[in-house]
Amino acid sequence: MIRAEALFAKKSERSTLDAPLDHLKACHRRIEERLDTMERAAARLETHRDRALEAFESAFHFMDTSGVMHTEDEELSVFPRLRPLMEPGELSYLAGLEHEHTEAHRLYTELKDIYSAPGDVSQIKSVVSRLATLYRAHIQSEDKTLQGYAAQHLVQEDLAAISAEMKARRNPAA
Repeated sequence: MIRAEALFAKKSERSTLDAPLDHLKACHRRIEERLDTMERAAARLETHRDRALEAFESAFHFMDTSGVMHTEDEELSVFPRLRPLMEPGELSYLAGLEHEHTEAHRLYTELKDIYSAPGDVSQIKSVVSRLATLYRAHIQSEDKTLQGYAAQHLVQEDLAAISAEMKARRNPAA
């Protein structure tokens, strides 16, 4: 018998919002863990449906909260600071990341739609696979290339402002 906890991801590394680039990388690890969870859950939908659905719900909760904030951190705080400092090729790369964010959101919405209307398990598996493939390549690119651009172009004042915005996103009352 598979325990529901076995479908959930392990605890990920800790990070602090005081180091926003490190926090973004740590969040990537947490997103990858949720992708792993969704893949394992999709593979077990037919044999351990209740536990698989519980695992999906947990992954969805993360993606709908922390995952959304992560994308906002990049699109509202990091990208706007990088854009005026980048060369044309770098700007094209940044536009590609934004397109991938849009595509990942589209696939995630599709997954939630087909998940909420019980149907073809193979369709759920297919969308999970496409989402995971897109996200993993996107994350790998951001960890290597975007982080490099950020390290090259952003100064301490930029990082402090990004950190403050990330904190405000998570605690708007403060």
